Amino acid sequence: MYLSRILLTLLLALPLALSAQKLTVKYRFLNIEEGYDHTTKTAVFVDGEEMGISNPHPQSKPGSLIVDVPTGRHDIRVVNYALYEGTWEEHTVENQYSIDCIVETVVRIKKKATIDVTFDLNSETSYTVKAK
Repeated sequence: MYLSRILLTLLLALPLALSAQKLTVKYRFLNIEEGYDHTTKTAVFVDGEEMGISNPHPQSKPGSLIVDVPTGRHDIRVVNYALYEGTWEEHTVENQYSIDCIVETVVRIKKKATIDVTFDLNSETSYTVKAK
C-alpha cells in the first residue's frame, strides 16, 4: 500500500516536473563605434539545443527572446552572431571582433527566469540571472 501511494504521487508530480517555463533573454550593446553598427541576431541554446533566435537587427537596438524551458537545471548558452560579407558568424575575438558576445551559464529553473546580457564593446560581456 505504501509503495503504491509513493508511485501514485510520483506519477501525479511528473507533469509538473516536465512542464515548460519561460526563459527570457534580454540583451543590449554598449559603446558601439560609429560606422560599426553590425546587423546581428542572438540565439539561445538550452543543453546544447537551439531553442530560439532573434530576427536580424542593428546591434544598436536592444532585443529579447522568450523560450520555453523545462523545469530543472540547464546549461544555457547565449550567442550573438554578426552578419559579415553575407555570412553569419559568432561575434567573437577569434572572428576579429572586440569582445566575445557569448554567455555560458547554468540556471536552475523552477518557474520563470530572466538573463539580462550587456555586450560592452569597450569592456566585456556581462550578465545577471534572475530565476524563480
